[in-house]
Order: sequence, then C-alpha cells, then structure tokens
Amino acid sequence: MPILLRTSIFWLTTIFSLLFFFPFIFIFRSRKKAIHRIGKFWGNLLLFVSGVRLNISGLENIDPRRSYIIMANHQSYHDIFLLLTLPIFIHWMAKRELFRIPVFGSILKWIDAISIDRTNKAKTYVSIKNAVEKIRSGATVLIFPEGTRSPTGDLLPFNKGGFSLAILSRSPILPITIYGTHNVMPKGSLMVHPSKVEVLINPPIETKSLNLRDRDQLREQVQRIFERNLTGSKNNPPKMLA
Repeated sequence: MPILLRTSIFWLTTIFSLLFFFPFIFIFRSRKKAIHRIGKFWGNLLLFVSGVRLNISGLENIDPRRSYIIMANHQSYHDIFLLLTLPIFIHWMAKRELFRIPVFGSILKWIDAISIDRTNKAKTYVSIKNAVEKIRSGATVLIFPEGTRSPTGDLLPFNKGGFSLAILSRSPILPITIYGTHNVMPKGSLMVHPSKVEVLINPPIETKSLNLRDRDQLREQVQRIFERNLTGSKNNPPKMLA
C-alpha cells in the first residue's frame, strides 16, 4: 500500500474512531473493564491500519491483580497504541495543557488520567502528591522516563521524577522496552510506515525497601535494563515492511 494512502487511512481512522468512541467512554467512564476493552480495541485498530506487526515478549511478568509504575521508552506516538493493548488498566499521566484540548481533554478526564502541572515547583509537588495517593490506592500508572519522544529512536537520559514517584508510592517498576515504532512514525513526521515492532516486558523491580537516597541508583539500574534490551534489539532489528 502506498505510504500516502496508508497515512491518510490512519489519520481518518484515528479521528473518526475517537468521535465514535467518545459517547461510549462517557457512558462507561466509571467502569474500568469497559474502558480498558475500548482502549484495547482502539489500540489494536490503529496498529492494524498502520501496518504494525507486533511481537510482545514477557507478558507473564504482568499480574493484573497488582499495581505498577510502568516505565517505557518513547520512540513514537504509536507507543501509546501498543501500550493500550496490554492486559492491565493503565492510568495515564498527562500534562495539564492536554486536558484543555476539545474531545481529547474530556476523554483524559473520563479515563481518570493524572494531570501534571509543571508551571512551578509547588504545583508540580501537588501533582506528584496526588499521583502517589492514586498509586497507593491501587492504580497502575504509565511514565515515559525520557520525558519526550526520542528523535532518533535511541534512548535519552531518564528524568528523576518517575523514580521519586516509585519510591514514595512503594510501587514496583515494570520496565517495558519498545523497539521499532520509530520506524512507523518518527518524531517530527506525520507519515505512517508499516514495520515490525518488538516489545520486551522485564520482571518488576520492587521499591518497598528503598528511600529517596536510592533514587539515582534505581534510575541507573532501570536505564541499564533498557540499554541492554535496545542493544539486543539493534543486533536483530525489526524491519520496515513494504
């Protein structure tokens, strides 16, 4: 399929599916299982129209009865779609500005996303405190520790905030390494290219015995896991498909 045609189909599907699911998300906003099924279907739909062939290893490391702080590297917007397909309900953390976007902002509120206000340190602290309380109540939260999409697909330095959150909430970190979505839609591009994508889920890392003095060591430990996984993926990289 020509790239321009595939890209057009992807964006039309994205827009119309959001509008289609909008009332259903509102109706079922208090039912996590229903919201999870909608998100899973939507994620799989957009991966399909993008021509993504997804291979996930390590699903046995996810226990739906537990809560985690999921940490994933960030190569593309398509990371979000594939994370939606996981067998666990995720509370997304999003910048406060995203909640102001019509339709999308309403959906973020209805799925109980966590607003992060970075306008000043005091508001950031309140946001983190609210996130800690939600995690302690049993929520699984997703964090991209790089803080942004990598323009090259290579791993960026990890920010400290997510590791402070993990230690303060005493929640295990679930590392999820993504490789290949940079081929599908790299940062700075709206074009969609079919590609194979590899996902590796490592065993969770417990944080109950840690305190904030251990934060840098924990960050280095987790970053080494991602570096090792990505090095292995580069030795046998997913291929772009015609």
